[in-house]
Amino acid sequence: MTDSRDIQSRLDALSARLSDLQADCDAKDAFIASLSRELNNPLAPVLLAVEHLRSLLHLGDAHRLEAAMQRLERATEGFASRTRVLLDLADLSAGIPGFVITRLDVSATLARVASDTAGIARMAGCALVVDLAPGLEAAGNEEALRKALEHILANACRFGAGRPVRLAATVADSGAIVITVADQGPGLDADKARSLFALFEQARTPLEPGLGIGLWVAHRLVAAMGGTIDVESTLGRGTHFHVKLPPPPPGAVAPATQNLQTPS
Repeated sequence: MTDSRDIQSRLDALSARLSDLQADCDAKDAFIASLSRELNNPLAPVLLAVEHLRSLLHLGDAHRLEAAMQRLERATEGFASRTRVLLDLADLSAGIPGFVITRLDVSATLARVASDTAGIARMAGCALVVDLAPGLEAAGNEEALRKALEHILANACRFGAGRPVRLAATVADSGAIVITVADQGPGLDADKARSLFALFEQARTPLEPGLGIGLWVAHRLVAAMGGTIDVESTLGRGTHFHVKLPPPPPGAVAPATQNLQTPS
């Protein structure tokens, strides 16, 4: 026969489980509310810009139309960047199919990333300074590296305080490729820097809220390639991200499949 102490123990366990489930529900509701704000904030300027364009069409003022088009471009990119982050999160949460690790032309990949990110840097008022030696190679995956660096560069441009953001790559003594993204923004304190890659961790100020997803996605993608991301940051002196990728062995790299799963 089950005694009263056993019953109480089970009740306590059920109560604790119920508290955990309630906390999960509260976190989900808070995330949905944050997500709604994140998608609505950039969508409103898009709609306003479209309305403004319509009002200018009949005036035939090319200069004002060009300015309005630039505002629409900035607003659209803001909305699209948030959507891309959420799509990457959905892929990783679902456990996306494995990708192939091969000999990767890092120099060519970074050049393409720099070109693709130039618009984001321009809209943030940052000059993107690229310092790449030709012919750098690593073991990796182009799509994964491109996505990871786009998230890191978007973060650097947003918090670069309108100063140049530097993208560079060098070869370490070990033969690994070290990719550096450096901004000259306000920087972070040590505690914030250590937790920067946690899911939903937000480095933004209250005036610039965010979801805290992009850097987590970047960390997961780099880790799946066998690489690492480190961050150096000092208040008032900017933030430097260092992505290290393993070197390819001599000869051809045999394709290897990596699967991305979120941690439990």
